[in-house]
Amino acid sequence: MDSFLVVGSGGREAAFATRLAVDSRVCAVMDHENPLIIHHVEETGGKWAVLDTRNPTAVATFAKEVGVDYAFVSSDEPLAAGVVDGLLDVDIMAVGATRAAARIEWDKIWAAELVECVAPEIMPYHRVVRNIAEADEAIGKFEQDGLAVVVKPQGLTGGKGVKVMGPHLKTYDDCHRYATSLLEQRSDEGVLLVEKLDGIEFTVMGMTDGIHQVLSPASYDYPYRFAGDTGPGTGGMGCFTGPDKALPFMTNAHLVDCQHVMDNVMREMHNRALRFAGVLNGGFFLTRDGLKFMEFNGRFGDPEALNILQVLRTPFSEIVRRMWHGTLTDDTVQFARRASVVKYLVGPEYPAHGRRIPFNLDADKATTLGATIWTASCVQDSDSLISLGRSRAAAIGATADTITKASELVEKVIASSSTGELEHRHDIGSEQSLLHLETISRSMHR
Repeated sequence: MDSFLVVGSGGREAAFATRLAVDSRVCAVMDHENPLIIHHVEETGGKWAVLDTRNPTAVATFAKEVGVDYAFVSSDEPLAAGVVDGLLDVDIMAVGATRAAARIEWDKIWAAELVECVAPEIMPYHRVVRNIAEADEAIGKFEQDGLAVVVKPQGLTGGKGVKVMGPHLKTYDDCHRYATSLLEQRSDEGVLLVEKLDGIEFTVMGMTDGIHQVLSPASYDYPYRFAGDTGPGTGGMGCFTGPDKALPFMTNAHLVDCQHVMDNVMREMHNRALRFAGVLNGGFFLTRDGLKFMEFNGRFGDPEALNILQVLRTPFSEIVRRMWHGTLTDDTVQFARRASVVKYLVGPEYPAHGRRIPFNLDADKATTLGATIWTASCVQDSDSLISLGRSRAAAIGATADTITKASELVEKVIASSSTGELEHRHDIGSEQSLLHLETISRSMHR
């Protein structure tokens, strides 16, 4: 039995551990004691430790000491810190982007320049600014042309640093103030200003061995805190996938276009000698003018990974092995034709840091109803779980024939299986939300 290392302690990593525990020994390096990850580690006879997951030496030393065969690193900060590099240095079969390859996520300006090189037709209007004078000129140009602005820090911000004109920044002056504040806070980084796109945002994740890439079902994420896509941006309140690889508002041709762009990106990275085996996460917009690029991440999204792993029929351990050995092909990865919905439970103050909140989840009841629970930013107390108040506490997911049925099942599980003060978005995957997306889609094709 092979031994697999999971690096991280969120709901995404709990989902990795859940799938790997089916046929493998699971080990883990975590930032906090995630109860579900610990359960799977101990159930399979593995080892775990609470260490700095961004410390390549600490993670690699632990991996060697506990006899890990493979490591799967798919979290932004460990990738940006070079944890994969550290594992490779001690001869661990580590799947995930090296720090140089993960630049496609931790450097938004570099990623935009890469996409402009291989697929300029999908790049929206954008400007890179590195000082206040450049910000003055660029935002003045956006205003002159009547283009709303998205302000993106160059580096990682945990999904909470990007601000959009409209929901977050009311005026061009607000955009200028925010861009200026970023330049002052991060004097060694620039700021990416991008045209705000009107349309529908979606994600396609490609599992890759560095050459071959297999697309997972497309997913639709709910990044804003409150129903109706209001409130501050978050790490993601929930997500859905449809029973087919394309979402209801997409065509198969859109997926082919995404595959073409993502394959070109992987080819260019390979040509630049950048080692990337893992997951290329593509964020796109469907607009009146066709497919447009939003961003790339170098790992499974969270919550998107929870959706994909629910409908993945192929053993996850086999996919990780194939990613390492370069044997990944379309016919080696199978997905169930089921829709999936995931909803995160969060503290009332989220995305700001909040109180430690006790809560309970009845995993047995959830399983009986056909749903899955993943613990995230919480720890086990004597008789309850304790939300740490730093991020999303736990997630509940389910699959069904349709998106709305899966959403209704998750609502039923939350109502009957959870207690405490945590909150969630009821509208994720709801009939009303899908009708709203259908309205937007129709308006783009008039």
